[in-house]
Amino acid sequence: MIRIRILGAGGAVPTPTHTPAAYWVTVDGVSLLMDPGPGALVRLVRCGDAAGGVDDVETVLLSHLHPDHSGDLLALLFALHSPLPTSEAPLQLFGPPGLQRLLDRLGDIYGSWLVPRKRALTVTEVRPGDCVPLGSGDGSVDGSGGATAVAFAVDHPQDRLSDMALGWRFTDAAGQVAVYSGDTGDCATLREAAAGCDLLILECSTTDEWDVPGHLNPAGAGAVCAAANPRRVVLTHQYPNAAALDLPRLLARHFAGPVEQARDDDVYLLPDPPRPSRKDPA
Repeated sequence: MIRIRILGAGGAVPTPTHTPAAYWVTVDGVSLLMDPGPGALVRLVRCGDAAGGVDDVETVLLSHLHPDHSGDLLALLFALHSPLPTSEAPLQLFGPPGLQRLLDRLGDIYGSWLVPRKRALTVTEVRPGDCVPLGSGDGSVDGSGGATAVAFAVDHPQDRLSDMALGWRFTDAAGQVAVYSGDTGDCATLREAAAGCDLLILECSTTDEWDVPGHLNPAGAGAVCAAANPRRVVLTHQYPNAAALDLPRLLARHFAGPVEQARDDDVYLLPDPPRPSRKDPA
């Protein structure tokens, strides 16, 4: 079973319904925090999925190192330096090359404030094709069996700490597949990773009038979906001008499958039960 709580369905510019990227992903009972953008920890605790607060965060996956996808990594490490959390489970961080450099530079500023008081910290820089076994607890990327998260390359320019951005493909023990695009333009690697998947969490940052390199607009997202033919699509990472649109209607010009437009706190499941239509408050 795969369950994805969208803690942040927006980009770097927050609105009340679309705050910066953050996702709580549970695969066969193992939960992880993916792309903890600013405010991710507050939203995670508030939604009720992590009853133990930061003690429940044992694995963090990063698609890339831009602040709207990694800003609360700082907050998490500072929280774990407090004597109040009780967990002694290792904290595992997985992200693209440059992750250790980011942590080193943050350490130059904050020093021991970012050292977890009771938990060992492991940092693994992953490359496309690396496999993170979920539930193994050993931080390996050897592609062992069972539920996994596999990284793939995407087209999102990096020019500071890293030269690489990733998407993630989750597979549970039953073979169900959920794909997270991260931030990206249309590219062959995304189409390949998403081909025939059960659930595609796909960025749709801008309007068709804004052609921003390394991001998708409705036309670009529709082209990806038409090529990959996922069973179900959820659009995320919406900047305010895109969030104001009826994105499923716009994608229907290119793709005939089911498309939903995410907001903060939405939950998606595999296998997916029927979802009631969302009713906005009067």
